[in-house]
Amino acid sequence: MTRSKKKDIHGGNIWEAKRLSSRPLSKILDFSASINPLGPPKAAIKAIVEGIRLVPPYPDPANSSLKKALSEFHGIPAGNILPANGSTELIYLIPRLIPRLFSPGKALIIEPAFGEYAKALALSGITSEGFVLSEDDGFRIDLAKLDKRLSKGCSTLFMANPANPTGVLYCEDEVLDIIRLCRRRGVMPVIDEAFIDFSGGSIMRQAVMSGAIVLRSMTKHYALAGLRLGYAVANKRIIDGLSRLVPPWSVNTLASLSGVASLADKAYIERTAEWLSVERDNLLKGLSSIEGLEPLPSSANYIMVKATARADAARLKESLFKKGILIRDLSAFNGLGPGFFRVAVLKRDANRRLVYMLREIMRD
Repeated sequence: MTRSKKKDIHGGNIWEAKRLSSRPLSKILDFSASINPLGPPKAAIKAIVEGIRLVPPYPDPANSSLKKALSEFHGIPAGNILPANGSTELIYLIPRLIPRLFSPGKALIIEPAFGEYAKALALSGITSEGFVLSEDDGFRIDLAKLDKRLSKGCSTLFMANPANPTGVLYCEDEVLDIIRLCRRRGVMPVIDEAFIDFSGGSIMRQAVMSGAIVLRSMTKHYALAGLRLGYAVANKRIIDGLSRLVPPWSVNTLASLSGVASLADKAYIERTAEWLSVERDNLLKGLSSIEGLEPLPSSANYIMVKATARADAARLKESLFKKGILIRDLSAFNGLGPGFFRVAVLKRDANRRLVYMLREIMRD
């Protein structure tokens, strides 16, 4: 299916919200960006403060300490890991690598999906198409249908797990089946695991052997979005190819230090898991109790919601904005309609306020 040309706006632009609403940042509840509301780990904050003295020198161009920490944390050789300025930087580098290492042809994107895949591919002159999942199928991939589409030829497959924005999670065996299918068809699979820390089920170790590229982000789970930090995991040939495309000093010193410290903070990881298991369920129940709203079960730290009557996402977004609340309008996503929006799971008081305001708006 040819993709839509509708504009896809990112969530999380609290700076524009501050300017348009004249509210201080502290008075804006941002449900549009799915970032851990617990804030960065204490160990990361300490590393940032102590690392200020290291700002004058250039960062380590090899990211040696960060690679070592990631290698030990995941049990993967350091040579199979490439840190970057957020996983988005890698999304923009991979299309430049495709003509050098892989077969030419269109790229296929499992949709609804993060809009940067298509933008990055287009910037490198690669045409992309959407493999649009059906609401009737619970927005899950039908392997036989995917195989039929791949048989028509393409160079690369982009998919997210958990899926963004639907929150659908594929187990390890399901993802590995997709990767095997891709390899039989001569297609390079790119698996975006930006939110996998909230659900578990990564296939990073298998990616090293399977020929897939796995993208990871430290900005969501560890609340480091302002510092920008992500990494790719793949076989040595792919990592070496990507390394030649990464700009010098892509990862700044404070991002590297905070990344190393975050991985070592086991208590933070446990605390995040406990928070999410409780508050996601509470938010789901609260949204389900509102007449006219239909939230979908999610394995991530966000919930996709469908307005089933008397409202659409754009109007809900506008009404909530006036109350200092931001949500993610999903009407520009292929496979979704004007009634779909996404909300992050925040702390209890914030989640309750969102539910209260949505109930009032839907009642009116």
